[in-house]
Amino acid sequence: MMKFIFAASAALAAASASAQVGSVVSEPTQAFNGPYIGIQGGWQQDEQRLGLATADGSFYRARDRTSGFAYGGQIGYDYRLSPHFVLGVEASATGRTGDGRSYDGYNNIYDLRVGRTFNGTGRLGYLVNTGGLVYVRGGYSNARFDTGNGTGYDVENRDGYTVGVGYEQAIARAVTARVEYNYSEYGTRNLYDASFANEGNVTSNYRRNAVTAGLNFHF
Repeated sequence: MMKFIFAASAALAAASASAQVGSVVSEPTQAFNGPYIGIQGGWQQDEQRLGLATADGSFYRARDRTSGFAYGGQIGYDYRLSPHFVLGVEASATGRTGDGRSYDGYNNIYDLRVGRTFNGTGRLGYLVNTGGLVYVRGGYSNARFDTGNGTGYDVENRDGYTVGVGYEQAIARAVTARVEYNYSEYGTRNLYDASFANEGNVTSNYRRNAVTAGLNFHF
């Protein structure tokens, strides 16, 4: 949560600086009011927390943080509620490079592969000038995680939520560039794959931090 507050403060500072500079481009009549499609890329860190309850009553924890390059695309629609406020919806699909590895109290290996993510979010923004929008975002997220222990993988498609903050700037009449921070969480559940049966009750929890930049093309 502190990371989210820090990111929000940074975005607001950037927006304030942009407002002081003034309008960089002429009135972007096709930005922040209608449909758009875009691309994105950046840094993504996924954290996996595992809990292992053994038959003898022992309990062990393992945690793995793995980072990689996030990439994907988005499609959305913005509506200007007023000269300053914008309400929007967006659907996105992303992926990430890189794998991770962690160990429990028995020195068992757990490999983590992060697959595709689908997001459906809404956002509320404030136009600080004719071409600059600072906004907050939140909504539904579904991500795929593959957890392996050397003999097999437990494949999970996790439902969760995502919240974020960002700043988007018009750089041409129908093109905007944005930078965004998002925090996502996917809850805790048991791993039921048969390959984990000899290790007792294994629970898994996933959370994510991501900082991305992107381009949106408005039409």
